[in-house]
Amino acid sequence: MADNYYDATGVLILERVTPVITALFGVFNLDESYPGNGQAYIARVSGEGSRSWDSVLDGLIDLAAKLGLAAPGADKTDGDAGGEPPIVAVLTRLAEHFGADQNEELENLIEHHQFEDDADLEALFLIASCFNDGHNLVAIEFEGCWYCSKPRLFEFGGEGSFLSREIQVFSQSSTARFIGQELRNAIVADDPDAAAELIAKETRRLLAGITDERWRMRVFQHVITRLSEKPSIGDAD
Repeated sequence: MADNYYDATGVLILERVTPVITALFGVFNLDESYPGNGQAYIARVSGEGSRSWDSVLDGLIDLAAKLGLAAPGADKTDGDAGGEPPIVAVLTRLAEHFGADQNEELENLIEHHQFEDDADLEALFLIASCFNDGHNLVAIEFEGCWYCSKPRLFEFGGEGSFLSREIQVFSQSSTARFIGQELRNAIVADDPDAAAELIAKETRRLLAGITDERWRMRVFQHVITRLSEKPSIGDAD
């Protein structure tokens, strides 16, 4: 029998660690002293602590108490009188406190997120951005790897992410295998359209990470200009 693991480390890029940051990212082994210079360490280590939404809720309830808010659902059972899940009730109350109750992105997250299993950094980043108590979180950089206790085929890999208000980029080591296989298949089949579509799809994926639509279109036009230029041998560098 083999065991599978996933470990990751990263940093929060911000002005300072505040109660909001501690409440949201404390479950990620938060260390405000390392590496310093506007960065705070976060990690996910197999077998060390819980990163569940239920654990995040504990931090949010503590935060609400420190802010002097009567956090509905503090007993983590029934939420508020309207029957909302506890974490939804607490997030709603905190959103009102931080003046973010009219934020459409946050409202959509609170309404539709399942808040099950482990907390995801994308959601935590959005919440932190809306609950800004002076932390001024700019971005999150996170890099992880999965591995197996036995050297099984393709049970080892890595991934990385960069999250900010302006751009979100995700990548996996398995992407290289997939793109390589598909490009080779297209070349062997003498199908330049298939190869072009694959490259275009990857380009669209990167462009989709730009949150500002007008800026995304500006970049798109510049990409078209660059691609219209004749490629040279040194372009890959």
